[in-house]
Amino acid sequence: MKNLKRIRQKRNITQSKLATDLNIKQESISAYEQGKSYPNIETLIKIADYLNTSIDYLLGRIENDTPIKDLNIKEMNPKTYRILNNFIMLNDAKKDDVIWYSEAIRKK
Repeated sequence: MKNLKRIRQKRNITQSKLATDLNIKQESISAYEQGKSYPNIETLIKIADYLNTSIDYLLGRIENDTPIKDLNIKEMNPKTYRILNNFIMLNDAKKDDVIWYSEAIRKK
């Protein structure tokens, strides 16, 4: 779990506190952070919820540690959802490119 240690430290939470609050062994948290083992899906969800982040961030698939909130995905246009999902997974340089390009298209 590529970003577990980073987000845990950012939130000022020790391995011990995270383990205690989620009823997980501290050794397991350490192993997750070192990439020696991986949590099952239920534990992964618990960790993401506890740290108020996304599973994608914990796994290193996206760079933004804050999940998208207050969006009603069920009512969202499928194309809008697809664009947002793809955009979230880009690095900052590529996001800048997308913003520039989208503004250029909009001005046409």
